[in-house]
Amino acid sequence: MNDLEQESIDDFFISVRAHIKNASDRERAIQVIETWRAAWVGKNKSITATHSGHGSFLHFNLFLSNQWCHAFVFRSVPRQGMSLRGPDPDRMRRSHKMKANPLDRKPLDQLFEDWSQHPEGRPAGNAIEFFIDETPDSVWTACLQAVRVRLG
Repeated sequence: MNDLEQESIDDFFISVRAHIKNASDRERAIQVIETWRAAWVGKNKSITATHSGHGSFLHFNLFLSNQWCHAFVFRSVPRQGMSLRGPDPDRMRRSHKMKANPLDRKPLDQLFEDWSQHPEGRPAGNAIEFFIDETPDSVWTACLQAVRVRLG
């Protein structure tokens, strides 16, 4: 992990601490992110953070089909706490710059199907969303395993 990625994660942790009131959920959220970060290594993977009026976002990016895409994102939002949302292949497909070079959505679609099997996941457009306070550790582990299988 490079310094920029570590800085992104540290910034995101500040938001998590501010947006999750329950101390055990806060520590659990940080542990989940650390576990996912440790698994997200390789030359075709990166982590970036963004912030807006809607909250903070930790993007797990993947180089797929000769282009970078957001594979999934952790969100830290006031009043909702932290969640995992993804994958969102529709966003990439609709993107204007990718019409000439379409994204191979198959791995992301397969990940969507895997994550859809968990009743804790909520539909979020063409993505699935898991909230830290509603999702047991076994589901976080299963979702991460699906990421490893589908996205390498």
